Amino acid sequence: MVKNQGLRNFFQANGEKLALASLLLVFIIGSLFIALNINTGIIPDEIGHFLFSKHYSTTIGIPEDTSETFKTGWLIWQNPFLYYWLMARVINFSTAIQPSITDLGLLITLRVVNVLFATGTIIFCYLLSCEIIPKKWWRLLPVFILTNILMFVFLAGGVNYDNLANLLSMGAIYFFVLSIQKKKFITNTSLSMIFIFTGTLVKYPLLPLALGLTSAWFVFIITQRKTLWPMRIERQHIVLLAILILLLAGNFAIYGINLIRYQAITPPCIATLTQSQCELNPYAIRYQEMAFKPKLTVAESVRMGFPSPIKYALYAWPYFILIRTLGVTGHQSYNPFQLMPYYQVLFYGAILLSVINTLYHRRLNKTGLYLFGIMSFYLLTLFLHNYNSELIYGFQHISFQGRYIFPVIGIILVLFTRTLMNIPNRIFRWIFTIYTVGIVTYGGILTILIGYDSYFSGWFF
Repeated sequence: MVKNQGLRNFFQANGEKLALASLLLVFIIGSLFIALNINTGIIPDEIGHFLFSKHYSTTIGIPEDTSETFKTGWLIWQNPFLYYWLMARVINFSTAIQPSITDLGLLITLRVVNVLFATGTIIFCYLLSCEIIPKKWWRLLPVFILTNILMFVFLAGGVNYDNLANLLSMGAIYFFVLSIQKKKFITNTSLSMIFIFTGTLVKYPLLPLALGLTSAWFVFIITQRKTLWPMRIERQHIVLLAILILLLAGNFAIYGINLIRYQAITPPCIATLTQSQCELNPYAIRYQEMAFKPKLTVAESVRMGFPSPIKYALYAWPYFILIRTLGVTGHQSYNPFQLMPYYQVLFYGAILLSVINTLYHRRLNKTGLYLFGIMSFYLLTLFLHNYNSELIYGFQHISFQGRYIFPVIGIILVLFTRTLMNIPNRIFRWIFTIYTVGIVTYGGILTILIGYDSYFSGWFF
């Protein structure tokens, strides 16, 4: 009896951590299986990322553009570099240990490193969840959903700078939450800024998130100025500030110089390469072959039968975000059309419930409001980018990627979980929660096992 009571106490005290470890284990096994077995040319842009990583491994600094690199459509000059530089160091280390290692061996090694990045993202998601969701076990729901988002799982098993960018974004948001909760304010504010401005050295699409976080931080400073002072400056704060200043200088050296010199975030191809070289750019070729010239206006697009911005925002855009996030979009794709009605019920139902909870029950606290503002700003930027692309290419959904919401996926999942948790009617709350868990389970990692010889036939070695 005493032994049974001891086991019961152990699981009561550690059950949530054991469940988290189980979720992490399943995710790591699934993503490692993909990393070790998936064919090349399936994970989005993996070939290009691997090519750049190898090119960076030839020097300790930043290499020059070559005919091989600029044919990918990407440029090295005055562009974010950190992911390739880090992967290059992994390549250098691997070749030093095993000089005979093949390109396939290097590719798999980099894939495993990316699995570690994605695992770190999940851990930060859990930590963020613990700060926002007070109830035990509910804090695992964001982690469970994230580890079953197919695009996230497949991306984790490939060489792609999104994995590092997602880790840094999730970490930045987590430390931001700690700072506005006044937990070691200076330390966590510095860490949040360090994470996000490291992320912008990985990929420039994180700039809207950096702007959103920084703006939210300034709002917090202004509104809470009377309660924050005086602040005690410690030695570690000086070290963190020095790191942050270096990162800001690195960002200015790229984006600040680009804005001054080219009036653009990244330099146009013609500014660094010849006209004939730029004509080999696959994005330029696609533009010449597929784009409307000039770009459609909103009025013209509506007259041609394309959706207005409002209709696009309410129906078309969420649909494509869902199908290209909960499915797999790369150089080969899996679109879960059969599950889309169920996902749409979940999506629109969650929005309706969140509105009801906010208006009638006022469940969103100040931390939640800050996160909602950051998420909304980022998603608005993404929406405008997508809609502008649709006007250019006549609503052919060119370059429409669900994975672009991953920098704020932690906020989305945490706020979604709070919405479920705060449904007043207990029976309806559990029905909606069971529905969520069921559809996420069926459409998640389990899909890989179900569709190994059908949906994903020919994807693996």
